[in-house]
Amino acid sequence: MITAIIADDESHARERLRELLDRLALFDIVAEAHDGNEALQLIIAHKPEVAFLDINMPGMSVFQSIPSLSNPPIIIFQTAYSEHAANAYDINAVDYLLKPVRFERLERAVAKILAKRSAQAASQPQPLEASTKPADQLTVTIGEKTRVIPVKDIVRISMDGGFCHLHTLTEKMVSDKYLNYYEEKLQGGSFFRASRTDIINLSQVAVIHRVVQGMYTIEMRNGMHVDLSRRRVQDLRRHIDF
Repeated sequence: MITAIIADDESHARERLRELLDRLALFDIVAEAHDGNEALQLIIAHKPEVAFLDINMPGMSVFQSIPSLSNPPIIIFQTAYSEHAANAYDINAVDYLLKPVRFERLERAVAKILAKRSAQAASQPQPLEASTKPADQLTVTIGEKTRVIPVKDIVRISMDGGFCHLHTLTEKMVSDKYLNYYEEKLQGGSFFRASRTDIINLSQVAVIHRVVQGMYTIEMRNGMHVDLSRRRVQDLRRHIDF
């Protein structure tokens, strides 16, 4: 199955497209969005292979948000106005669909999706032997710029409001990646998964506060407080004696 999201501010348009896609039995619709902000959050959270996006949704413009992603999904646009269709190719969309979507037209778009997936698979380099060395730097892409952040400067990586954030002593940066990605990249280093929503740099821990029996809050060197999950307490004690 091909993972996909549908984003459209009109519920009947989402329902129509979902019904047509169900007939193809090729797609797993992992989420639906009703505006541009939610669409971006769901793309970051779910990493779908394909995104069916309405061009004229409220919220963040997909023409601004999609280029900021380091690994965007295959994009199919929906629009009620043919004059907007040309804009779809500004961000490398593989096709566009005019509303109301016809099944025959959707089939042609899906053929382009399958061709794009095949081309991507063929262009992938052969995997190298995995390195056990943790990354010494991470990147954050914002628009046309990619920031390179030394790992030693990162205090905390958190998930909040559907977005992942990297915190240093002086900055907070939104990322297009997700916590599991960072946990894997930093495995074997000084970083610790404190909870479902937080990864902390153990070298930046200042104080561990006991709130009540079995519950702790970690104070970082930048003044942030991070709740420690009950089930991670014993794991943290293997690194810090408290």
